[in-house]
Amino acid sequence: MADLTHGAVDSLLGILSAAIKDEAELLSGVQGDIQFIRDEMDSMNGFLLHLTKSGDDHDDQQRAWMKQVRDIAYIAHDCIELYMRITPSHKGFWGYVRHIPELVKTWWPRRRLANRLRDLKVRVRDIGERRQRYGVTVPEAKKGNKPAAVLHGAKGAADEARGAFLLALASLGMDAFLQALASVAMDDDDGAGAEKNIDIVITLLPGDLGDLRSDKTLIKDLQAVALRHGGDNATICMVMEMLLRALHVSPQGKGRVSKEEVKNLVVAASSSSSGAGADLDLPKQVMLLCYSKLSRDYKSCLQYLTAFHEEKSISRTSLVRRWAAERLVVKEEKQSYEEAAEMCFTELLFRGFVYPVEYGAAGNKVKSCRMRDEVKNFVDGISKSENFEGSRLPPHLDNQFRIRQMVAKQEKKLEKEKAEGASGSAVSLNICGVSLPRKQQGQDGKSPVSAASSKKLEKSIDKQLKHFRSLPETYRVNVMDLGGCKGLKKRQLKSICKLQTLKYLSLRNTDVPDLPHQIKALQLLETLDIRQTKIRHSCTKHINNLRKLKHLLAGDINHSSCDGSTPFSTVRMPTNISEMTDMEVLSCVQIYRGSELSELGNLKKLRKLGVLLPGRKEDIKDLRQAISKMGGRLHSLSIWINAPCADGVSLDKEDGDGTFLHLVNLESLSITGMVKSGLPGWVDEGLKQLSKITLCNTPLTHGKLETLSNLTGLLCLRLHHGSFTEEELAFRANGFIALKFLLLESATTTKLTFEENSGPKLEKIVWSMPSDASFVTTVSATGIEHLAGLKQVVLKGLSEGDSCPLVEKAITKHPRHQAIEIIGIWKNVAVTSTT
Repeated sequence: MADLTHGAVDSLLGILSAAIKDEAELLSGVQGDIQFIRDEMDSMNGFLLHLTKSGDDHDDQQRAWMKQVRDIAYIAHDCIELYMRITPSHKGFWGYVRHIPELVKTWWPRRRLANRLRDLKVRVRDIGERRQRYGVTVPEAKKGNKPAAVLHGAKGAADEARGAFLLALASLGMDAFLQALASVAMDDDDGAGAEKNIDIVITLLPGDLGDLRSDKTLIKDLQAVALRHGGDNATICMVMEMLLRALHVSPQGKGRVSKEEVKNLVVAASSSSSGAGADLDLPKQVMLLCYSKLSRDYKSCLQYLTAFHEEKSISRTSLVRRWAAERLVVKEEKQSYEEAAEMCFTELLFRGFVYPVEYGAAGNKVKSCRMRDEVKNFVDGISKSENFEGSRLPPHLDNQFRIRQMVAKQEKKLEKEKAEGASGSAVSLNICGVSLPRKQQGQDGKSPVSAASSKKLEKSIDKQLKHFRSLPETYRVNVMDLGGCKGLKKRQLKSICKLQTLKYLSLRNTDVPDLPHQIKALQLLETLDIRQTKIRHSCTKHINNLRKLKHLLAGDINHSSCDGSTPFSTVRMPTNISEMTDMEVLSCVQIYRGSELSELGNLKKLRKLGVLLPGRKEDIKDLRQAISKMGGRLHSLSIWINAPCADGVSLDKEDGDGTFLHLVNLESLSITGMVKSGLPGWVDEGLKQLSKITLCNTPLTHGKLETLSNLTGLLCLRLHHGSFTEEELAFRANGFIALKFLLLESATTTKLTFEENSGPKLEKIVWSMPSDASFVTTVSATGIEHLAGLKQVVLKGLSEGDSCPLVEKAITKHPRHQAIEIIGIWKNVAVTSTT
C-alpha cells in the first residue's frame, strides 16, 4: 500500500512545483497555501519511501494514515490542476491589460478553488499532526528487502528473450503445454514419457537459470505439490504458466521471480501438504509472488480492473485511456501518459494477469482482454485489503463499478429480449431494465414510454447521479463511461458536466441527441467519445474551449461494416481546432470547406486523423497539402468522401502542391469514396511502417496491387465493395510476404490465385460474395495449398445449404487441410466445418 500512496504523492509534488513557478498567476494567499502543501507532502513522501523499503507488512495505524495521505494527494492534484487551467496566462503589464476581461470572468471560480485549497491546507496539517498524535512510526527496513523496480517494458536483449519464449509457447501449442504440465504433476505417464514432458516444460525456462533448468526434480515437485493442494488442472496450469512468464520478465532480474523464491515456494508447499505446516493456498501464493514483482503503478492499474467484473471483455484502447485519465501510471520524460499505459497493458498481458479475447484483423495487436476468474478474485481481495476498508473497494473503483453494473444490467436484458424476439415477444428496453411490451410501442417504430415507466427510468439514472453529488466537494471523479446507456436525459448530462475533474467521458452507443453547452466547464477533459450517437453536426461549438482535449472520437457507424451504400454522418470539426494543441486523435470529423484543414498544421501531437469531406477539387487539394504538412507525425489516416469527385480529381501530388512529404510513419490507411482516381500514387514501397490498408469504393488496379505486394510490413488488406472489380485477384510469387489477413467483398471476382511463395504468412481469408447459386458454384481458389500459414477461410453471402465446392476442393490439397477451419455465413448464421 505504501508504494501506491507514494506514487500519488509523487504526482502531486510535480504539479505543485509547476504551480509555484507560475506565482504571478496566483491569487493573493494561494501561493502560500500551495507552498505549505508542497512542504508537508515532501516530508510525507520521505516517510512513505521508508515505509516502502520496510516491505508490505504494515500495521493498522500505518495503513489508515497512508490511505488518508493518498486520498488528499489525489484531491489536491486535481484541485491545483483545475486552478492552473482556468487561470489566464499573461506576461508583463500589457499582457495583464489584454487579459483583464478573462481575469474578471474567471475571478469567482478561481476564488472558489482558492478557498478549497485553503481547506486542503488545513486537512494536510491535520494529517501530519495525526501521525504524531497516534504514534505512526517508521519501522525498520528489512534486510535485503528492496522496493519493486519500476517496470516500463523490456528492451533490447530482454525483448528478444521474451519474444523467443512466446514463440516457443506458441509453437508448442497450448494444448500440448497444458498436457505436459498435467502429466508431469500427476506422473501418469511411463518413465520415458514423463521425462519428455518434463523436457517440454524445461525448454520454456530462461537459459540463464541454468541450475533451475537442470533441476528437473524441482519442476516436477512443484507441479506435484500444486496438484495435491487441490484445484482443477486448468487452475494449476494457469498459475504454472504465470510463474513461467514471471521467470522470463527480464534477464537483469528487475521484477523477476528468482530461482530461490521458486525453491522456497516448493518447500512451503511441501510442508503444508504433508501436515507439517499451516495450510497453504498455492495458486494464491504464486499469484501473490508474481503480483509482488509489479511496480506500484502497475499494481494500481491491475486493481482498476475490478471495475469490470460484469464485462465479458475489456477494450484495450478504452482501458489504456482510462488508466491515463486516472493518472495511475508513471510516465518517463518525453513520454505521454497513454504511452506509459500502453506499456503497462503489455506487461500485464505478458505476465498472465489478463489474457486476450480478441485480436485485430492483422493478428498483431490485442483489441480486448479479460481476467480469469481466479485472478479476478485474487485482485479483488488485494484491492479491498490495500484500501483498508475490509470488504469495500476503494471509492474511485467503487464508483466505476457502479456505472459498469448499470450498463451491464441493461445489456443482459437486451440479450434476453433479443432471444425472445424470435417468438414475437420482443420488447423495448431502457438503461435500467424497464421493459416496454411491443403492443405499447408506437407505429413509427419508436418506443413511447408510459408516464410511470418513464418516471422509473429517470429515478434509476438519477440515483447514480445522486451518489456522485453526495460525495465530498473535493472528491475527484476522473472517468465517466456511460457507453451503451439508453434513456439519458439532457438535464442528466448537465449534471454530469458539473464534475469538473472529468478527464474521460464516453457517451458511445447511447441515444444522446445533443451535447449541453455546460460541457465547456469540463476544462480537464482529455477524451470525449461520442461514436455511434445521433449528436448533431453543430454540437462541437460547445467543446471549442476544451483546450486539453486529446481524443475526440465521433461518427455513427463503424467502417468495418462498410457496404458502400450506408450514409456516414458525424460532427463538424471544432472551429478553433488549431488551439487544441494537445490533440492526438481526431476521428472522425466532418469538413465543410477544405481550407479548414490548414488549422491542423498546428497540432504537433496529432497522430490519428479521420475526416469526412466533399469531393470538390479545391477540398481534395487542401487535404493533400494538409497531409503533406503533417508528414511523419501521422500514424493513422482515414478519409471518407461523401460526394463523387469530378474527373481528374485525386489524392496524387500535383504540380502546384509544392514539396510533398511522405507519411513515413503511417501504419494504417483507410480511403472511402475515391471512385474515379482510386489508391493514390504516394502509397508505395517507401511506407515501411504501413501495416493495414482498407479501401471502399476506391478502385485498386492490377498495377497498384503489384505496388502493394511489395510493402514488406503490410499485415492486413481489406477490399470492401467497389474496391476490386476484376474477375481474378492474383497474388504473384514473392509478394505480400507479411500479409496475415485478407478481406474481399466483390460481386464480380470469381477467382483467387496464389502463386508459389506468395502470402506465406496469410492466416485468414474472408470472402464475401453475392448470394447467387450460379455465382457461388463457379468461384475458385487456385494455389491455396501454397499458403503455409493458413488457418481459417470465411465464406460470406451464401444461401442456406449452399457451399463453394471449388474452394473447398482446393483447400483439401493443402498439407494441413485438416487443421484449416471453413466458416460459411448463411443469412447471418455461421456454420463451421473442417476439411
